[in-house]
This record gives sequence, C-alpha cells and structure tokens, in this order.
Amino acid sequence: MPNAQCPMPNAQLLITKIMNHLSLKSLAFYGIAIGSVLLLFKVVTAYGETNLKAAPAIGGSYRFDAKSLPECLESDSLVLTIEQSGVYLSGNLRSGSSEGDRVKTAEEKPSLFGKWETQGLSLSGAVPNLTGCSDSKATGQNSSVKLRGIVEKESLKGKISLTDGAAATDFTAQREAAVQPQKKEH
Repeated sequence: MPNAQCPMPNAQLLITKIMNHLSLKSLAFYGIAIGSVLLLFKVVTAYGETNLKAAPAIGGSYRFDAKSLPECLESDSLVLTIEQSGVYLSGNLRSGSSEGDRVKTAEEKPSLFGKWETQGLSLSGAVPNLTGCSDSKATGQNSSVKLRGIVEKESLKGKISLTDGAAATDFTAQREAAVQPQKKEH
C-alpha cells in the first residue's frame, strides 16, 4: 500500500499540540475551580438537609366544634376547607353539613388567604353567607374573618374573630376524612 498513510504520526502530532497548550498553571486553575464548586455544592446540600423543612401538609376539611364558636355560629355546623401550595394557604369557611355543601365549597373560589408560619397558620378574608354573624341583616353581606391556629395531629386549635372589632374566640376543629369523588361510568 504505497498511498496509505500511517495514523501514528497524526496521533503523535495531536498529543504534542495538546501538551503545548496545557500547562501546570491551567491544570491547577481548572482543578481548583472544579473542586471549589464541588465543595460549595456539598456545603449547601448539607445546610439544606439539616435546616430547611417543608411546611406540613394541612390541606383538607376541618369541622368546627359548635360549642367553641362565637355566639352567632353556635347553632351552625361550620367547615373550613384549606388548600395548600407550600407555605401559602387559601380556603373557604362555610356553614353547612351536607355532602353537597362540601362539594360546593370545594368548587368555589377561595375567600380566605394566608400563610403557614413557623408553628401555625394564619388565614383572613371576607366570608360570604355566614348566617347570623353579619352586622347588617342584608342578604349577601360578607363577614370579615381572621383565623390563627396550630395543627396538632388531626385537629386545628386556635383563635377566630368574625368582625373587625370583635374579640377573638378560641376554637377547635377536627380534620375530616378526604372524600373521594365517585367515578361516573359511561
């Protein structure tokens, strides 16, 4: 094979070119840069695993104990439905006890908004249709609600005030089992 070239001289030429471009300084620089990034990643990961905790899952429905509610709601069955996205909370507060009321509440636009804070939750907003708790007797009047509480196992304990100037009342609410929607067959 007179026209065939040996690949060996090309490989030696390539290695020689690479060796000319690499120096001890550039190898040290790249080694230190890569090592620093790895060390920083390890430190940040260790910090996150020990100090950063996700908010507990508190979303669901909570039924209030009627005896622990303000006078205007003592005869009602009150349910707080909480939706959670990380530390941000939204929900609805409605009087009613039937399954239809719970489904209706879940489909409504949330009227309470708040956050999970260090040891508890805080929700506030204007709640429509709480019978007997509005200053006005007009229908459709909203009650201003402020709620702060702590979740302990399957219960929610805290304080609720139903008007801007009213004193807060202690309450206890028990978490209800999640209702699974029934599948419709065609």
